[in-house]
Amino acid sequence: MILIDSSFAVEWLAGTARAAAVALPSVPLAILPLQYAEVCAVFLRHHTELTAIIRELDAIELLHPDRVHLQQGAALYHRTRKKMRTTKISLADAILAAVALDHGARIATFDRDFLTLGFKGPMGIVSAV
Repeated sequence: MILIDSSFAVEWLAGTARAAAVALPSVPLAILPLQYAEVCAVFLRHHTELTAIIRELDAIELLHPDRVHLQQGAALYHRTRKKMRTTKISLADAILAAVALDHGARIATFDRDFLTLGFKGPMGIVSAV
């Protein structure tokens, strides 16, 4: 499974060259509710019509984190912020990382903060260390 981060989804849906250069393997894709909302917010800021974007997003499984994922994400966020005070990781990214770790999933992202959260790989698709 590959979890889609909002940084990747925005570029993928906008059809950027950077996103087009990422070869997504034939595995299930999923997005968490907060990343789904972040993508909608970005497109609302730049576009008036969301119908096509929502159609594309709705083709991806919406995966809901459970309470344990939320707790693990909060702990990961706190540990990382405490250790690296200058990092600007978001709680949403930390929760996505916790879900990915639990599911053994990779993350499609262009957000370098996932490297700070313990993932590795080229920007586009990262994996847990």
